[in-house]
Amino acid sequence: MTSLRPWSIVWLLAAAGAAAAAPVDYQLTPTHSFVHFEWPHAGLSTLRGRFDKVAGRVTLDRAARSGRGQVQIRLDSVNTGRPALDAALRRALGAEGEASTGYTIDTLRFEGDRPVAALGRLAWRERELAVELRAERFNCYLNPLLRREVCGGDFAADIDPATLGLALDPAFGLGRPIRLRVQVEAIRQERGE
Repeated sequence: MTSLRPWSIVWLLAAAGAAAAAPVDYQLTPTHSFVHFEWPHAGLSTLRGRFDKVAGRVTLDRAARSGRGQVQIRLDSVNTGRPALDAALRRALGAEGEASTGYTIDTLRFEGDRPVAALGRLAWRERELAVELRAERFNCYLNPLLRREVCGGDFAADIDPATLGLALDPAFGLGRPIRLRVQVEAIRQERGE
């Protein structure tokens, strides 16, 4: 018979409590959270890039099947791997200095104990756009290094660039819609963090 170490027992008890606890706060990790975009290019291929700097918090209440949160995106962190295009996108986005935009998660839609969509509002140029991010995958697990629960997933939405008022030089040949893919991983926070 295998004996369990004391910290293993604590970890297993925390796992059992994590499933029943409600509500729980999670902080997005900057090394695993990004907003990717895919933009049709001249009917030929897809321009892909991402915003490298994303921060935020999410609260999950699995027992009540609810949640809310806030995600901040630094617009000047846009990165396509093409410096000239990045500069044009920063101008079109109005990304001077440390300009950012926010996505407020008003509610999470659940199926069973898993979120299948985040319904919220994107703050954009003095207006708010309703955006539903559909979960492509979502999971939580106990991270053996952190000894804390980590939750994450990929969420996607299609947005018409005209709704955002993006005015790019037609020479770039960028079409519509823009597919946003929000990749997030978040660490469970203890009370007071």
